[in-house]
Amino acid sequence: MTAAADPVRETRSYLRRLLAAARRGVDREAVEASVYDNGGLSGRYLMMTVISAAIAALGLMLSSPAVVIGAMLVSPMMGPIVALGFSLALLDWRRLKQSLTCLAVGMAVALTVAVLLTLLSPLKEPTSEILARTRPNFFDLLIAVFSGVAGAYAVIRQRGETIIGVAIATALMPPVATVGFGIGTGDLSISVGAFYLFMTNLVAIALSATLTAGFYGFRPRLRERPSPWRGLAVLAVFVLLSIPLVIWLRAIGLESQATAETRTAVADIFTGADSRITLLDARSEGKGVTVSTLVSTRKLVPDAQKQLQDRLSAALHVPVTATLDQIVVADPQAASRAVQASTGSSPDPTATLRTRLSDAVPFATDAVMVDAEGRRAIVLLRPDAGLDLASAYALEAGLRGRFEGVDVWVTPPVQALSVVDLGDAGARARAVWALARWRASPAVRDCRPAPGAAVAEGQEPLPNAGETFRAQLAAAGVSIRAEPGPECLRGDENLARLSLG
Repeated sequence: MTAAADPVRETRSYLRRLLAAARRGVDREAVEASVYDNGGLSGRYLMMTVISAAIAALGLMLSSPAVVIGAMLVSPMMGPIVALGFSLALLDWRRLKQSLTCLAVGMAVALTVAVLLTLLSPLKEPTSEILARTRPNFFDLLIAVFSGVAGAYAVIRQRGETIIGVAIATALMPPVATVGFGIGTGDLSISVGAFYLFMTNLVAIALSATLTAGFYGFRPRLRERPSPWRGLAVLAVFVLLSIPLVIWLRAIGLESQATAETRTAVADIFTGADSRITLLDARSEGKGVTVSTLVSTRKLVPDAQKQLQDRLSAALHVPVTATLDQIVVADPQAASRAVQASTGSSPDPTATLRTRLSDAVPFATDAVMVDAEGRRAIVLLRPDAGLDLASAYALEAGLRGRFEGVDVWVTPPVQALSVVDLGDAGARARAVWALARWRASPAVRDCRPAPGAAVAEGQEPLPNAGETFRAQLAAAGVSIRAEPGPECLRGDENLARLSLG
């Protein structure tokens, strides 16, 4: 028994010596005074908050990383957050209220500045810098945790110069400015996402600072004999601050699991089809998860979406909404490489929309054009894009679904289109779409079109399949040449033969 206890005692003794060495030279009273001086409400704090919020808002709207970094450099919010962490470690209710008041006032001032600048600015389109701050992920959480430790250590060891680096890493002001941008433009989804990112950073930094302060021996003073209600109140604040962190940890974990399961499922579903996941987005929404996937493949799998839905529902045990779009390409790997290579951001809304469209089209294009209002876009595919008409048609439908409010036109390269199956509504729609995109004026000949459906006596007869096709062309603005189209061949039935001239 004694022999077994010796290693335990030796380990505890070693840890105590290590802890004592780490705490040696720490002037706790001086550190506390420094923390609370920097974490209090003052004229300097308010002025730096206004300046930082203005720089951050302008940098986000211009999509300028350099300007956003400048806002991080002058942001004063690190002080009250570290003070919040120390007050939790010391169970100091008065300092806790002071820190929370300072944070609340600073956030209100920053939001006001960001909202006003957004309302006055003509730039209302979310930029890549703004969108990057609307959904916190696990790496944001890790950055905040390590930054909280670094911030507390810098204060305890009187290494104040490292606070600048910590402020850059945690990026506290840009999420607040993004909240203001969302409020100013009426986009609550941006505001909510950015607010959660700010809360994730705030909570992670504060709790990391609390743990670091505890490690260096910052404890409630026994001589003050804090009353039980004070400890309970501080504990309640601690728990309340932890709630958003727990919520986002669950969401982050669910999204990560959904992403991994989707990759495994797609690999199994498309076995032998030489497919690649071109785009994958997993989002936790409420108690469920929504997964959107675009797969580049050599061969279509008819029930791929249903298989993915079933696999994810069984693996995640939460409500799942899965969308899987397939595009047939000659080289799926090239499509994936094109997505990975697409980068860049633009300083104005039109250029930003053009960049986002370019990022969303993982195929070779001659041009991506957007009108001045950002309401219409044209994507010109190159001949080597590797898409047939059906895949290009599906690509346009997918882009319209993703870019709501934008009339996206995908124009495939002109290619052979000589026969249309009049009995296939999908084939007719694709042919009308392609001719409209090419601005072609085809000559059309109907080859034994199917008659219209029977109607009750006294009613107008319904048009046959050929007349229906011509009406669809006219509705799409496609003019038909007066000359007859190509001759019908033996066996043609319910077909339309075209000549593009």
